[in-house]
Amino acid sequence: MTFVLVLATAVPSLAQAPDVLTRARQAYNARQFDEAMTLATEARGIERLSHSAAVVFARAALERFRRAGDVADVATARQALLLVDPARLTAGELTELRLGAAELLFVDEQYGAAAELFAAHLIGANDAQRDRVFDWWASALDLHAQLAPDEERRRRYGRLLAGAERELGRTPAAASATYWLAAAARGMDDLERAWSAAVAGWIQAPLVSSGADVILVRHDLDRLMREAIVPERARRAASAAEAEALTVAFAAEWDAIKARWQR
Repeated sequence: MTFVLVLATAVPSLAQAPDVLTRARQAYNARQFDEAMTLATEARGIERLSHSAAVVFARAALERFRRAGDVADVATARQALLLVDPARLTAGELTELRLGAAELLFVDEQYGAAAELFAAHLIGANDAQRDRVFDWWASALDLHAQLAPDEERRRRYGRLLAGAERELGRTPAAASATYWLAAAARGMDDLERAWSAAVAGWIQAPLVSSGADVILVRHDLDRLMREAIVPERARRAASAAEAEALTVAFAAEWDAIKARWQR
């Protein structure tokens, strides 16, 4: 799953046009990262906005890196974050700065440390940010688990599974937790639960979410099913000679479920 953490934006009065920093945040929240960086660069030239704008600029650069994979964006983001004076930021901007540091750890492949920082922010995250913070935390823990030996891998996925269960108990409409419940069960080698969680997630997505979140979670659940759950479930349930046929059968069953619940 890939979500963007929403930046806080000031709401201008009807008679007042938003300043360049507000417009940079708005572009970031709209996932227009090139525009966000351009506007944030302009805002960095204004003394009273420079440190706040550097945070927006850095986080937009990191999101652009996640989208396009240009390592120059990582170096640009790091340089911008290191120049920020925390004393010049509001409380909300300090949170954004810490999240930027967590994102930088993530792209630096320091997944364990990133997971800890995201977990700390998840405790106090507001509803507007919570699903996105959870997705960053889960993504970091997932990658951290993939690097571990089997026993430790399952322990880390157990932590992820418990987090997804807790998040869905708190917010049934949490799109990222819907995906990560199935992915964590698969990481723990519980393929039957992974299958059931993916089916349930697909069915409930349009019932509890809307718009882009539905499209995103269904896309990711479909990929998880096709690339991991279906073939692994087939291999576990059949001999090598039968696994190919069973993979086809499971994939057909999955397609039939999606067709019945498409809306």
